[in-house]
Amino acid sequence: MKKLLISILAAITLVACSEEKSDKPVVKIGVMLPMSGELAEFGENSRYAVELAAEDHKDSPIKFKIIFEDDMFTPSKAAIIANKFISVDKVDAVVSSFSPVGSVVSPIADKAKVLHISLSNASNIAEGDLNFTDWQLVDIAAKKMVDYLVSQKCKKVVAFNMQTVGNEEFRVKTNEFLDKNNIKYQEFSFGPDNRNFALMIQKAKAFGADYWILNTFSPALEIIRKEMLADDVNIPVINIQNMGLTKNPELFENQVFVFAPDGDEKFIARMAQKTSSKVLNIPAYAYDIVNLIMTANEDFYAKNGRIPNDYEVAETLKKTKFYDGIVGRLEVQDNGVIKSPSVVRKFVNGEQIIIKE
Repeated sequence: MKKLLISILAAITLVACSEEKSDKPVVKIGVMLPMSGELAEFGENSRYAVELAAEDHKDSPIKFKIIFEDDMFTPSKAAIIANKFISVDKVDAVVSSFSPVGSVVSPIADKAKVLHISLSNASNIAEGDLNFTDWQLVDIAAKKMVDYLVSQKCKKVVAFNMQTVGNEEFRVKTNEFLDKNNIKYQEFSFGPDNRNFALMIQKAKAFGADYWILNTFSPALEIIRKEMLADDVNIPVINIQNMGLTKNPELFENQVFVFAPDGDEKFIARMAQKTSSKVLNIPAYAYDIVNLIMTANEDFYAKNGRIPNDYEVAETLKKTKFYDGIVGRLEVQDNGVIKSPSVVRKFVNGEQIIIKE
């Protein structure tokens, strides 16, 4: 009888606790990440980071519910997930990663009038009142790369450009800064499925450049570099972000690239308890994006005594404008593009070392 009474009291306590928790208004955030496939490392680590953000808001007057889905870095799958988030899960916000996925999710979120922030920098993703992007800004990153080339007294470059939305924006902005600094360049363009670069490399050699810009993703990035080394082409290579994602850092020893920061020391220490990964900037941005959504909801709730709708969250983000993210100072611009810093890095013994400017 005594055991039965204890069990009943425990059950009553649990019900009371759950009822107390249910008194909080709920905001659902759907987060799609590539948790399997080639980019699984970044997806899984970004999940850890998002969970840290949720943990940091556990005492909020709002209950934030995170719903994770694996998009496998596949746009068609991302479209299905976005529709599920909106129609089935009834989320209040959607988070996506990388421009191919974000470009698919953006029009779906816009049509459904749901807030969407993409961990990417393709400006087309930010079209519409409720779409935002957050990653190192194209202008800032391109200028930083060309400034480095100028510091190395570079006069001529060759650019290998994979034809994607994000890469095209980098190409255009890079060329603008190359022109301003009177650096001559020769360009080679190719599709994402191209795996044969022998002819391009021979033509590039004839141009006599000081640096080669590899504006491309894996595996083309590694294929070009391997063919260069096999052909005894010792010209240094440089790029924006993609070199920092390689699984073969030994191919790029002593090579320089521009990338996003990894987050502050506290974040890095917390992530070290969850992963041995050396690439933490993608998870850091995932943390900042979810933190922005939560903070905007809390700010509005504190002033108005209710949770905001999606337009009110977007307006709060734009009006607040400046946020201190773990990657540094964030500026939410009126066009939905969130400005954040870039850093110059170099591979030394397989590790990414930030070059002091």
